[in-house]
Amino acid sequence: MKRMLLLFLACALSMPAWAGPSPATGFTGPASAEIDRAVRSVCSKDVVFLGEDDNHGGATTLALKSLLVERLVRQCGFRGVVFESQFYDFLDFDRAAADGSATRDQLNGSIGALWTRFAEFAPLVDWLYAEARAGRLRLAGMDPQAAGIGAHYSLERLPGELASVLAADRRTACEAAIHRHDNWEYDDSHSFDAAALSNLRGCLHDIRGALDAQGGKAPADLRAMADSYASYLEFADEDGRGLREKAMYANLMWIRARWPKDTRIVVWCATVHAAKSIEGARPGIRSLGSYVHEALGARAAVIGISALAGSHGNAGGHGKPHALAAAAPGSLEARAFAGHDADSLRFRDGAQLKAMGKVPARALDYDTFNELDWSQLLDGVFVLREETAAMAAH
Repeated sequence: MKRMLLLFLACALSMPAWAGPSPATGFTGPASAEIDRAVRSVCSKDVVFLGEDDNHGGATTLALKSLLVERLVRQCGFRGVVFESQFYDFLDFDRAAADGSATRDQLNGSIGALWTRFAEFAPLVDWLYAEARAGRLRLAGMDPQAAGIGAHYSLERLPGELASVLAADRRTACEAAIHRHDNWEYDDSHSFDAAALSNLRGCLHDIRGALDAQGGKAPADLRAMADSYASYLEFADEDGRGLREKAMYANLMWIRARWPKDTRIVVWCATVHAAKSIEGARPGIRSLGSYVHEALGARAAVIGISALAGSHGNAGGHGKPHALAAAAPGSLEARAFAGHDADSLRFRDGAQLKAMGKVPARALDYDTFNELDWSQLLDGVFVLREETAAMAAH
């Protein structure tokens, strides 16, 4: 512990005093001390996952995670942030950042409406954009699923770029099929059915074959996008085997290998993806985090977020808020605040989670309590006294 504290202080003192507003404020007093303790616990890691409820609708969670991202960058030297956002537009943003043409709207579209609809997230986008433009941060998405609101590259240009390696007639047909799928332009004449999916998979087979024929001359970005899109099509109809988790892992490892050596990464995603294992909650499915921890061991860490009470919103911020059910006295959430009636935020580290043994908690999904040994899933968890529902700002 003493060594980790010294490392934390050394990192903090060695970091430049970057200009710009903090992306989140409001966690002061005892809450700030809990955040300090959490940051110290993961400051020396190579990859840190910051999880959240699977509904993606907690405003207080957004503010807390935004602050954690900034703290890990400023004080611990992390230089990459990877979102549970689609892979393709972020690669295009990275190209634009390299040549100085990247825009904030482009970053917003790359991250996607799952978070950017919320006012609580906007300050983080501003800060990330400034840091990326200045060359101090690398940003990426790891989700192989394509398109989404504001994702102009995958909606408009990705189909042509993927198909560009094919011969004329095949290129035209595959570009049209991928464009139709990304923009979901299916109708009575063009249904999304087994035949359409087989055609798309055939296109990607041919695209990857053409790239293989180019050998070392094939653009690395295009090869990665083709591999990712092919992986996406493997579960585009259903995913009962956790194929998306495995594909996100492949993309994350490709990003990590592509970035400068020793770039330390913060991963922003749902806790159900980040967890070291979800066997007790979703039997038969391996999480993204399980693959990462198998590869990196103790160099990776997962911090989750739960709440004692309050409400949560819905993905994208529409619809009515949902009140959180009362937490039972023996739950992780209730035990975190035992004897701390005035505190707004508590952090339980891995040792504290292990000491609890199996307890019910809603750290994966605010709507469901799972009775688990949470030390097998997480290296630490924040418990909010009150979550607040995130609502769409526009």
